[in-house]
Amino acid sequence: MGSLIIMWILLTVLTLSASHNIDSMIGSFITDMSSSLLVSSSFTAFFCADAVNTAEFSRQISRNYLLHRIASFNDSELIDIDETIDHNHYFIVDFDCEEGVEFLRKANTRGQFVAPAKWIILRDSRVNDGGFSQLMMEINDELVSLLSNFDIFPDSEVVVSQRLNQTTMELSALYRPSSGQSLIIEDLGTWSHEDGLCLCNYDQSSRRRVNLQGIVLNTSLVMTDLNTLNHLTDYQDKLIDAVTKASYMWILYLSERMNATFNFTVERTWGYKDEDGNWNGMIGLLDRGEINIGGTATFMISQRIGVVDYVQLYTPTGSRFLFRRPPLSYISNIFTLPFARSVWIAIVVFLVISFGFLCITMKWEWQNLKMIPMECRLGGDLERKPTITDNLLVLLGAAFQQGFYCEPRTISTRIVVLMMLLIALSLYAAYTANIVALLQSTADSIKTLDDLMNSPLKIGIFDIVYNRYYFGAFEDPVRKEFYERLVKDKPAVWMPLEEGIQRVREGLFAFHVDLGFGYQMMQETFEEVEKCGIEEIDYLKVYDPLLVIEKQSPFREIIRVGALWIAETGLKPRVASKFFTQKPICTGSTSFR
Repeated sequence: MGSLIIMWILLTVLTLSASHNIDSMIGSFITDMSSSLLVSSSFTAFFCADAVNTAEFSRQISRNYLLHRIASFNDSELIDIDETIDHNHYFIVDFDCEEGVEFLRKANTRGQFVAPAKWIILRDSRVNDGGFSQLMMEINDELVSLLSNFDIFPDSEVVVSQRLNQTTMELSALYRPSSGQSLIIEDLGTWSHEDGLCLCNYDQSSRRRVNLQGIVLNTSLVMTDLNTLNHLTDYQDKLIDAVTKASYMWILYLSERMNATFNFTVERTWGYKDEDGNWNGMIGLLDRGEINIGGTATFMISQRIGVVDYVQLYTPTGSRFLFRRPPLSYISNIFTLPFARSVWIAIVVFLVISFGFLCITMKWEWQNLKMIPMECRLGGDLERKPTITDNLLVLLGAAFQQGFYCEPRTISTRIVVLMMLLIALSLYAAYTANIVALLQSTADSIKTLDDLMNSPLKIGIFDIVYNRYYFGAFEDPVRKEFYERLVKDKPAVWMPLEEGIQRVREGLFAFHVDLGFGYQMMQETFEEVEKCGIEEIDYLKVYDPLLVIEKQSPFREIIRVGALWIAETGLKPRVASKFFTQKPICTGSTSFR
């Protein structure tokens, strides 16, 4: 009998150690967390509860319209949760289960604590701790020791929920500023069955964790001229590495806001993929994890989307073809432009009708004239029967105001001729006035890359590293044809800034250059009348340069919020106005040369 009792006790202990049931209070707690703190519509729970308890928990959650999945740690699919990670989903782990520790280790090894993954770790202090005092002591030493070496960084959302009694949970968030820093425990607040969720701080984690406690972050500046190192903050030589200088100022603002120190290195190129599929330059450093943030803004292109993450801190500049509108006579036949097509058709119709009336009236006049003796006729009268060609010459003489060989005698003929003369005079006055205006006009028909390619304008390209890369990198038909026809194997198109802008000033020339550089040079060298009619054509068709950070950076959200702060506080436009010149204002458009 005694041995049976001992066996029953052992079986009970083994069963309790192998399972840890979840009661209705946990279900209520998770429901509140889903609708408030984590704001998620679904979750995956890793429990070691028995089937009956799991089914009851699932029914409770389903009544609150939450999508969920409950699985055991022994499920072979549990470790492969990468496809489930998104901002609307989170994970719950019962740390009191025997497999909980090993499961968390595997999740950390797979890098599954990075954003946007969110985690809740349940801990029952009623059973394991038997008491609680300060916050550090309230979280079980085993759990703190386990998580202290995990990759739980500022972007991680790891909430430890400790059950203090039957109706109360205490919430704490854990993270490390960097891999070399110790674990920081944030007191989030409490949850109770009666009062629900009571938070100590309603700020998002990106605001609570903005202080990185002086950690060192690596970054790289791209410089085409190493002398830029001596002029990063003095606003000298604004036409040289302006994007780098502006980005450097923004990095300093981020450094102060984040309480971080940046270690700068210098690269000569932004970074492009070589034949082996490897990235060089600044992008290569980000791809290999050697730096945390790119110190120089760069263009967003499709090849880089999966290599780096972009931050919405735009540099207000871009590369375009700049040119002055050419005279209209170089682009179109100005002699057909004074009248619209419908007016030309109306003129032709009028001439045809006038010719018909003229033939009738001239024939009538000849019939009347035959009755008059020859000696009684006046000078200018018809001397013979008018033919069709005679009538045509009269029509053309009236239309072109050149006169004609006879004088109309009958009233009907005079009415027709007078009508033709008056209309011809009106048309001539309108036509000549329009011609004078068109001779002083410039063409606005060059709007697209195809228009530029088929225009009489010559082209030039600012000789800088990214232009040489991008111009030959596009495969779409228009840009590829443009490159093949006008750029490839033509070294003369690559030129320095000063030469390109001077040729734009002379006219009939389009120069591809950074807008800030080009407009600054125009402001300094162009006369006021020359600043009018400046046009742009986009060849690259990319966004303005943006800051870049390493893929899945643990500081992504803090940097993103910091970038918004720089823009909203006016620091971004302040720096931009110092380095990037806007399009010159046309104040001499009414001048004539």
